[in-house]
Amino acid sequence: MITSQAYHPESQKAYKLLVQNITSLSGGTIFNLGGHSIQVEKKDGIGGLIEEWFGFWAQKQNLNIFNPNSSQEFPDYFAGKLNDGYLEIKTFNHDASPAFDVANFDGYCRSLSENPFRLFADYLIFSYELDKSVLKIQKIWLKKIWEICSGTGLYPLKTQIKQGVIVNIRPGSFHSDRNQFPLFTNPRDFTNALYETEYQYNNKTNFKNDFEKKLQEHKILI
Repeated sequence: MITSQAYHPESQKAYKLLVQNITSLSGGTIFNLGGHSIQVEKKDGIGGLIEEWFGFWAQKQNLNIFNPNSSQEFPDYFAGKLNDGYLEIKTFNHDASPAFDVANFDGYCRSLSENPFRLFADYLIFSYELDKSVLKIQKIWLKKIWEICSGTGLYPLKTQIKQGVIVNIRPGSFHSDRNQFPLFTNPRDFTNALYETEYQYNNKTNFKNDFEKKLQEHKILI
């Protein structure tokens, strides 16, 4: 029987190396086009650059972390010699609350029903400051999805809602002790909130039964 997994060893190695060297994680971005260069001073696109930089850094550290060559699809990186771990990179402005997209809501509900192992993906999260053109990493976390998500007053799971439509799963206040809504403490509570939110939103659950069947098929205990 497979039980709730701990962080992948390669994710842990990456996290420990990054934290040990966090004081050196500063720099900036220069954009060149048509023979003219500028120093980037806006936060737009910083998350994607940090994600791309991480892959280069991991290679230089001889970590078994590999880019799946599909930046628009899960995962951001595979971990381990057998690509047996999933690693997602998330970033947010250190001077604001985390507001990154954890995952597309409908896509995540569906994907767990096809690949329940996605539930155990690691999330490496960077908070950064951008002072004019100087970028500095302030804090780093290694988390599971249930450790960064929470409920809200509207739905059991915190989500981004646009014009009445649930779009993305959004993080709770994992970076602070001041939580209006507590974070989930285990994967079962998280998935219950996920599919209960789907039920309240759609008045039906499209993928929960398939997810439970996949858990039994793979002998996963959560």
